[in-house]
Amino acid sequence: MKIVLQKDVKGVGKKGDVKEVSDGYGRNFLLKNKLAILATEGALHVVRALKETREQREKREKEQSEAMIKKLAATPLKTTMKVGTEGSSFGSVSVAKILTLLKEQGIVLDKSQIVLDHTIKTLGVHEIPVRLDHGYEGHITLTIEKE
Repeated sequence: MKIVLQKDVKGVGKKGDVKEVSDGYGRNFLLKNKLAILATEGALHVVRALKETREQREKREKEQSEAMIKKLAATPLKTTMKVGTEGSSFGSVSVAKILTLLKEQGIVLDKSQIVLDHTIKTLGVHEIPVRLDHGYEGHITLTIEKE
């Protein structure tokens, strides 16, 4: 029996896959529990159309991620921090501050996309890693100067 999976089924396949299963398993478990439908011409046509749409969306998202990585590399950020006479800082730069600086430049990111282990408490130039969807990675150049 040829079926189209409506949900992920462990040991069989993922949603949208067209699989060949035994008649009893297909009829008594997959179809009965609405985990699959029969693979008719109409169902196969719908599956192909959905797969095509999904591939186009993923391609568009990858292109947007690539463009964002290039834009981030070309957009250096600057901020200031109060520093004491001995060189100790009176503050730090956190993910929230970086997001605010990016927003001022017209770039919107999610806080989970900025990979910062701890807040930055030193002056100078810092490379901050950024991880976007589909495995794209880049960095933001942040310069912190004395206030």
